[in-house]
Amino acid sequence: MPETAIATLIPLREILTEPISAVKEREASALDQLLLTHQNRVVLYGCGALGRKAIEKLQELGIQPLALCDNNELLWGTVIQGISVLSVQQAAAQFGSNALFLVAIWNPQHWYVETEQQLKSAGAKFITSYAPLFWRFPENFLPVFLLNDLPSKVYEAKDAVLEAESLWADDDSLQIYRANIYWRAFGDPGHLPTRPAENTYFPADIFNLSPNECILDCGAYDGDPVKLVLHRYGSEFTAIYAIEGEAVAFEKLRAYAATLPLEIQGKIHPIRCAVGGTRTVVQFTSDGITGLKRNDNQDLDVQCYPLDDISIAQPATLIKMDIEGNEYDALLGAHNMIVRNKPLLAICVYHTQEDIWRIPLLIHSMLPEHSLFLRAYEGDGFQTVVYAVPTNRVLARRHPALRSC
Repeated sequence: MPETAIATLIPLREILTEPISAVKEREASALDQLLLTHQNRVVLYGCGALGRKAIEKLQELGIQPLALCDNNELLWGTVIQGISVLSVQQAAAQFGSNALFLVAIWNPQHWYVETEQQLKSAGAKFITSYAPLFWRFPENFLPVFLLNDLPSKVYEAKDAVLEAESLWADDDSLQIYRANIYWRAFGDPGHLPTRPAENTYFPADIFNLSPNECILDCGAYDGDPVKLVLHRYGSEFTAIYAIEGEAVAFEKLRAYAATLPLEIQGKIHPIRCAVGGTRTVVQFTSDGITGLKRNDNQDLDVQCYPLDDISIAQPATLIKMDIEGNEYDALLGAHNMIVRNKPLLAICVYHTQEDIWRIPLLIHSMLPEHSLFLRAYEGDGFQTVVYAVPTNRVLARRHPALRSC
């Protein structure tokens, strides 16, 4: 990861200094204070679902946005919910000197740092993320939007947040961690890393796979992680147990595996189930595209097993998890396997606000000798992955001493 992609932030104990009462007051009043400062003059950046929802919530407050702006040329000159859509250049030229530009985009393909730079270059002086809007209307936005939640919850977990800060094996990981906490605590994603060179669960700058690798791929989806392994390492692995609970994705996974050469097919073992902390039946919604989303109001039953209860022919040497917020429970359900086999772990930590600190702490309690790394692969905090790597598998050039916190 290029050095320029990582902002340098001071230790968190010097940042998280407010009393919780002050944080709660800040999160409740942040949007109102911004609106007051800018005399209710607001331009929304983004015409998607979040932008339209932002219009509704501002109108509930009696505020009519001055304009919408977007990079989609097809929208320029149109009207959405009574608001004219302009180009970024037009909006900044008309309103950049005295209006608040609220960025109402949140998806894996969006990098706030790029949008902020675009707006500044066009002449917008006052820019904020969507966070104050979320905090002002938590009943509409929180905590269902993955890593987003109230800043006060970061402060309520301050001891754990600071403890996790000490775990990282290199400076990139430390700064990514601090940037993620800063984002959660202050609603400012401007310190998050810029676009990486690749999006992968198997970063070649931290570790290599071995010919003896037995991979448990939890959240195998339609076979994308398997494709990553094959692209980088060919057939040089022992086995991949591809675990996926969603029916449509699982059938795509099996269909993909059937297209592979026979010597590779024999190493790939699709398993249809969910993984978690206990053996149970869980209910999910599914759209056949994005995979499973836990939802107890739906009637799609999926069998869930702890990894400790799943029989595999070889000891697992690498466990990957991208399972829609169930990673923490699934790690608990794999405790015996992890402590016994001491595998390399690649675990997503962006599905809930607290995963960024509680999952590394849990992993460290199970594997205290492993080196922990953190990498971010998609925009605005999406696809952030913690790696726990046995010391003898860490690439030497990527294992400097941890910076003192």
